[in-house]
Amino acid sequence: MTQTAGTQFRNVTGTPIAPVLADRWSPRGFDKTHEISQDELLSIIEAARWAPSSYNNQPWRFVFVYGRENLERFHPSLNSPGNDWAKAASLIVAVCSRKEDDCVIRDREYHLLGDGLATAFLILRATELGLVAHPIAGFSPKKTREILGIPEDHQVITLVIVGKRAADISPVLSPKQVEQETIRPERKPLAEFAFDNRFGCGLLEEGRP
Repeated sequence: MTQTAGTQFRNVTGTPIAPVLADRWSPRGFDKTHEISQDELLSIIEAARWAPSSYNNQPWRFVFVYGRENLERFHPSLNSPGNDWAKAASLIVAVCSRKEDDCVIRDREYHLLGDGLATAFLILRATELGLVAHPIAGFSPKKTREILGIPEDHQVITLVIVGKRAADISPVLSPKQVEQETIRPERKPLAEFAFDNRFGCGLLEEGRP
């Protein structure tokens, strides 16, 4: 029997937010027959372009890999166990930058913040378009650099796996990954990461005003 990738979005948030923020999540089942359109690609790129950055330096650089032949050429970079699912994507985005292209204040390298913001804009626009955009850490930066011609002075930070969600559960997923396909992971309560005026003072903790 075919197992269906049913989605249980937890769209009921603690306070109203933009629907795209609540709808975004990172399943792993992709429709291998889907091809990214030029309109979708340009819209995703344009969204990333409008991200904020320190002094408007816009340090981010993206390499967009699409088209079945190009994707298959890139697949050796996905050498981490458990990432075979990413080979069904219709678009893979390599996110990179170099610290010299943004502010460096003592040990604070702001190109990393800029990359994160632009990547978030990209992911949210993909979500609005009905796509899944799943950032991963399990890849080979060396092979990514070699295959895509990324200069040595650019840090490869993440890959974003983009595509159309498949109707059925992918057979390459582990049992744990299959479980994660059917129920969206819980979010942490506010008190665990949002603090009132001093670190550790949980926001809206019971007994606090």
